[in-house]
Amino acid sequence: MKLDIKTLVMLGGLAVAFGGFYYGTQLRLDYLESSIQDVQNDSNDCSARIGSLKKQVQRLSKKISKKEE
Repeated sequence: MKLDIKTLVMLGGLAVAFGGFYYGTQLRLDYLESSIQDVQNDSNDCSARIGSLKKQVQRLSKKISKKEE
């Protein structure tokens, strides 16, 4: 099996291009996954905060209704 230099350069170039595509795509996917995780954490924090605010509003509403009686 005899390969000339042009074929080797072409195969090497294809390998580098596919490798760059793979690692570039993997890097972007990892970044997106971490961004999604951050958004989910922020969403959970907001949900917890909303829950505590609802409880606080309910307590204040009860206090107001007691004072109105």
